Amino acid sequence: MTTTDQRPAPAGDVPENLSLDDPRGVERMVAPVARRAVEIVRDMRPENALSRIVTPEVGQLLSRRAALTRRLRATTGYAPPQRLLVTGVRTCVVNEHTVEASCVLREPDRARFLAMRWELRHSGWRVTVLEIG
Repeated sequence: MTTTDQRPAPAGDVPENLSLDDPRGVERMVAPVARRAVEIVRDMRPENALSRIVTPEVGQLLSRRAALTRRLRATTGYAPPQRLLVTGVRTCVVNEHTVEASCVLREPDRARFLAMRWELRHSGWRVTVLEIG
């Protein structure tokens, strides 16, 4: 998928054979990581589902938001819709060690914007910043 491609990203797991030398390889990981992050925030997936890919700070942010969702669900009974479509994936290679990415996550009743920053660490590509709007 190119950076200007508007087709929905394919569903699937995060590829394990990502080249550590290729920042463009992060493009293949944006949609699955974005989907999982929103599923964690919705409390539909365990909080440690992305622990190998995100930094501890991002993991804590996701855990905090999942806890808020649990509290909201307990008091109101609201359950978010299950359908989630990832579209409009964009990436920007800042340098050979940093990639910034964004996408739109569409639900039946709303759309969310997600932005993330990937950095190449000694153990591979990691999400160091994650913002969900």
